[in-house]
Order: sequence, then structure tokens, then C-alpha cells
Amino acid sequence: MHGTARANKEPGFSAYRGKVTGASRYTFDMSLPHMLHGKLLRSPHAHARLQSIDTRAALAMPGVICVVTGADLQDLADCHYGVGLRDQPLVAIDRVRYVGDIVAGVVAVDEATAWRAACAIEVFYEPLPALMRVEDAVAADAPLLFEGKTPGTGLMLGAGASGRTDPAPNVLYEYKFGYGIVDDWLAKSAHVFTDTLDISRINHFHLEPFVNVAHWQDGRLELWSCNQDPFVLRGDLSRIFGLPINHVRIHTPLVGGGFGGKSYCKMEPLLALMSRKANAPVRLALTIDEGLLTLVKHPASLTLTTGVDADGHVLARKADITLDGGAYSDASVLVAIKTGFRIGGPYRWKALDSTARVVRTNTVPSGSFRGFGGTQASWASERQMDMIAHRLALDPVEFRKRNLLRVDEPFAPNDRGMDCDLAAGLDHIVAQMGSVSKPGRGIGYAIGLKDAGGSGNHAQALVRVTQGGEVMVCAAAVDVGQGAPAALCKIAVQELGLPLQVASYAALDTQHSPPDNGTHVSCATMVTGLAVQAAAKDTRAQILTFVASQLGVGVSDIELEGWAARVGSKIHPLEPMIRAFYGGVGWEFIGRGSFKQPFDAAAPMGARNISWMPCWSAAEVDVDRETGLITVLRLLVSADVGQAVDVDACHGQIEGAAAQAFAQAMFEQLRYDGEAPANATPLSYRVPRAVDLPAQFKSFVSEHGLGIGPGGAKGVGEAGMLGIAASIANAVQAACGASLTAMPFSPERVLAALDAQSELSSTPSK
Repeated sequence: MHGTARANKEPGFSAYRGKVTGASRYTFDMSLPHMLHGKLLRSPHAHARLQSIDTRAALAMPGVICVVTGADLQDLADCHYGVGLRDQPLVAIDRVRYVGDIVAGVVAVDEATAWRAACAIEVFYEPLPALMRVEDAVAADAPLLFEGKTPGTGLMLGAGASGRTDPAPNVLYEYKFGYGIVDDWLAKSAHVFTDTLDISRINHFHLEPFVNVAHWQDGRLELWSCNQDPFVLRGDLSRIFGLPINHVRIHTPLVGGGFGGKSYCKMEPLLALMSRKANAPVRLALTIDEGLLTLVKHPASLTLTTGVDADGHVLARKADITLDGGAYSDASVLVAIKTGFRIGGPYRWKALDSTARVVRTNTVPSGSFRGFGGTQASWASERQMDMIAHRLALDPVEFRKRNLLRVDEPFAPNDRGMDCDLAAGLDHIVAQMGSVSKPGRGIGYAIGLKDAGGSGNHAQALVRVTQGGEVMVCAAAVDVGQGAPAALCKIAVQELGLPLQVASYAALDTQHSPPDNGTHVSCATMVTGLAVQAAAKDTRAQILTFVASQLGVGVSDIELEGWAARVGSKIHPLEPMIRAFYGGVGWEFIGRGSFKQPFDAAAPMGARNISWMPCWSAAEVDVDRETGLITVLRLLVSADVGQAVDVDACHGQIEGAAAQAFAQAMFEQLRYDGEAPANATPLSYRVPRAVDLPAQFKSFVSEHGLGIGPGGAKGVGEAGMLGIAASIANAVQAACGASLTAMPFSPERVLAALDAQSELSSTPSK
């Protein structure tokens, strides 16, 4: 059931070689004849009204082609974007809403000229009150950041769930989910605990910047993009510019990291407008500084009220969740839904009642981040589980095992049953961790859980096999570093009985690739993989039918052995057979496949979730009681992949996600000092280095074999993010009694928690 790294005996995959040698091409490398370059002018104010923009000095500079401002949006079919709710303009129209909001775009012959021209634009602002904190935004006297109802619609929900847009001033969205009568079960509980847990704001910090190239020809838009969702982006651009969808073409080469930050629209519509006005291809590459001002992970405050019976069984949970959505919607609706839905964690409840709301502030917009909603929910849920265990003098591991969902047990009414053995996974990580290495140290555990693959997701795929037996897989899964092309090619050749070295993954181009709804929520191997598997089966059936017709035998009489057919004891090479029938040009067998998770109004998410993604993590820490410094000595993380397609890639995904979660727990944070971020530069924004990681940092690939993907596979890309922070905080409490409830775990917070623990222990009991 459980495994560690295994030797991968498959031949190498060309995309890996290209990355290692530097031959691989990214959007950053894209160049077109007569290509121009863009730069953006951003607001220095967190909240201000635009009084006027003077572009004359910029336009007078040699080499400047044009400047785009809010005045250029008037002829667009729709000048706003966002996921479900659309409130972000391509460029500021009447006001700016955070430091870094885009005020103008400049197109020039090179980047240096465009930058100088942007600096020459004179903007007159009328400063307005800035709402930098959630508390400021929901105050009774707070000014409105948006007038009127937010355009767009919320996302589809099912039984037990509901959502409201603009439920209160400066509240973008509110999601509610629940079952059972929570108040009744809390009243029946022997113990009721209420705790508030906070999670910090971090940036995606992908090394490849946001970069795109746009080009218009004959009223058609062509875009080379680092976006993770080319078909979603195509639809947005079609809507914004009023174009037939087949007049928008998106190319997506390799993507140098995204982690959700490159999902959905970002600056692509603005670049398209800049290219249209310049009447030339335009490249826009943001700096890392600008990336820090583009999107962040939702900071959040989660208040959980949990009831437990006298035997240590959890009964009911009420959750009140506030997410800081920043200046614009982006994917906040999705994050609110996922956080509110996942807050119960991997446990069995009699009743659950959660409310998750998104509050607008004058900060960098928040959006999807690896495991979105799952990291916020898992941190709060798993931290409180340990806090409750300590209060009741229960062993935290046994307390969890007493309440874990069993295999096939539904996570929520009318949803898919659990497709992993949660208790076995916990036993495995506990056995691997063993006992504390020295007195005074502590070990903590956590079990993160999220739905994976998305609800209602779909994908189409083509598998083409040439007369020589070469395989080309055509799908829309984007390679963001997770190795999706290699995994999908393996799935195809396994079905066809051919070696991996004959397979290639077709360049992603919306004019030729079959569509899916984006590379996120860990759906590539599972959702797109099922489509590829179906396409490969179709291709194989076509090959067998052709061979049967040529040899005059039944399909059941044929066995394919590599690129040859065996009938009885005789081997028939396929290439000569195909050439003899079709001639010199040859032939391709083209199989088609698809997968669609059907909608189901009875399921809470509007469709039954495709799979469940667990993460078992364990940490051993040492805490310096004098300085408050935490040293994480050992960090173990395990995830169930169902059945691994590529074990090494699974380890890479688990470890990469765990490293990001470790950084957020220990030190990473985009901090605000007044109206501007205090550390929004790559020199001051702290991300993990190799030397920051624990001396013992190990991942485990568990294969419970219960996934619905090819061969029982499930997604794994987000798993490692889920339980890390809680396991470290739980280890701190085990080591010294300090109860941490907010990230990052700075020495100051540790010392404050130690003081609070000391005061509590010295208070006489009544």
C-alpha cells in the first residue's frame, strides 16, 4: 500500500532533456518579426480617484508607438474579467484600488524605451481612504470600494450549499454549506471548544514571470501565453473583444511554474488591447516585482466551534471564515467555496455548518494558490484537532483515528466515498517518524484533505499513431513543471503496448488541441488521463480492425506485439502492411477520447467529486525557549496517488508543495507597512532555499489503488501543501506547550504563546 522512491525503468522523455540542456522554449523565449514591447504604469496609491492622465510627454518620445489607458476600453464588449464575478478592468478606468493597480500600458520599440515612457506619464490622483485590513473594510463607516452590484454570476452549487454576491458592504461573496443541525449537536456535546486560526498572505513566486506575446491579423487574435488555462483564456478574450471563439488562438508552450498564479485572466486582455492599438505584435513580460503585485494567496481568519462527546468522538463543527480577497475578485468565489466545503477535514461529523465570506480590501488581489481553500481549511482544522486533544488529555494520533472517515464513507451527504485508507496512511507516517530523537523536542502530526480533480471537470484528447508506430498525444494539459506530458504519453503507450520513446506530446494550440477546462485542481493525470486512455483504446481498436481486414481474420485472433501483429505463430509487421494499402504518404490512426464528470444537483459541489487527496505529515521540532526560535529537525510527508504513473514525478510534486507550505509556516509572508507592501521585491521577499529545509526532509508515495484514473491513478500536485503548517505547530505544542494559532511562526509569536501558556498554567483552578 505504501512505497518510497522506486527506480523508473522507462526510457527518458524528451521534454525532460530539453529542460536540463536549456533547449526547451518557454513563452519568455518567443519572438515575432517586427515585435514591439510593452511596459505598465502602476498606481502608487492604495485607493484614489483618477482625475486625469497626461500621456503627451510619453508619446513624444522617439520609439514610443502608443499608450493604452481606461479611455481605450469604451469600444470593448466587456472590459472586466474574473472567475464567475467579473470586477477587474483591463486597466484602471475611474479609480485605482491597490498599490500596483495598472493605470496605463505603453508600447515601444524596446523595453527600456517603454519603461522611460511609462515614467513620463503624468497622473493626477485624488487620494481616497484606504481599507487595508478586513476590519477596516467591514466597519460601519467604511467607504464603498465598488458601487452597485458586482457583474457576473456565482458558481454552480448543489444540495446543502448556497452562495450570495454582495451580501454586505465591501463583502464580495458569501458561501454557506452544511448538513445536520449543528446547534442541537453542540448542545449534546460533553465539550465545546472555540478557536480562531489565522493564515498569512504569500505570493506564488514562480521563477518564469508573467509573459505573453499578442498579435492581431485580419481581425483575429493570436496569443503566446504562459497561462495554465488556454481554453478558459480563449473564452474570456472572445467575450471581452466580442470575437467569434475561433478567431482567438492561444499557444501555450512549457510554463515555468504557476502554482495557480497563472490560472485564468491576468494581463492577457490588456496586452491584446495594446497590440491592437499598436497594430503590431507586442510582448509584455512583467518583472518579479510586478508579479508580487499581481496575485497572492488569500490570507484568512477561521473561527471553529467544535463539539466532542465524552468518549472523544467529534460531533459537530461550526465554522466562520473570513478571506481577504484584496482589490478584485479574481478566483475568490472558488476559494471561498472550497474553504467552506473542506473545513470539516477527514473526519466523521453528525452536523457541519460553515460560512465563508470574501471581504474586499485595498491590497493585492487574492486568487487561486496550490490547493486553494484546502491549505486554509486544513491548517485550521488540523491545528484545532491537536488543541482539543491536549485539552482532553488524549493522544492526538488516537484522537484522530477515532474520528477518521473510512474507505468508501462519504465526505458529505451525496458525495463520493473516501477513496483512500486514512487510518493506514496515518499509521504509516507515525511508524516512519518514530519517537523524539532527544528529550525536550516534540513531534506533531496532521492530515490534510481536499477534493481533487474538481467537480464537473472535463477533457478531450486525441491519440495519433503513424504508419511507423510513432505516437502523438494531443491534449490541453499544460506542463507547468509537473510532468503532465510524460504522464499522458505513458498512459497512451501503455494502452497501445508501445515503448515510451516513440511517443511525443503535441504543442498546445487552441486551434488544433482538443479542449479541457484548465490545468489546476490536480486534474491532468486523472481527468485528462482518462480522456487520453479512451483515445488510445479507440486508436488500438482502429488498428486491430485494419489488420483484421488486411489479413482476413477476426479482431479477436490478433495480438499486437509492439508495432507488429501476431496471428497464431506468425508475426506481421504493420508498417509494410499500411504502406501497401495506403501508398507512400501513409496513414494515421486517430483515436478520440473524452471524460466528463456529470453534474449532480444532489451533490454539495454540483457534481460528485472525482477523488480525495490526503496528505499525512509529521514534524519533529526543537524550540529555544529563550529566543522563540523553532528548528524543524525532521519533516515527513506522504500522499496517496492511487497508482503512480511516474513515481519520481510524484515525489517531486509532494516535496515541492511541502517546501512551499513549510516556508509559509516558518517565515514567508507578503507584509504591508501602511498602504504599500513592505517587501514586494525579490531581494526582500523571503522564499525557501535548500539550506532552509529540515536536515531530514522525506516524502512517501502511497498507492492505495482506489482512484478512478488510469490504472487507479489520482492527482497529487497539491497534496503536499495541506498538512505541513499544522504538523509543525502541533509539534511545537508537544515540545513546549506553546499553542500557535497564526502564521508565520515567528520567534515573537512563539514567545508570546509561551507567555500565554505560562500564565494559564499559573492561574489557580476554580
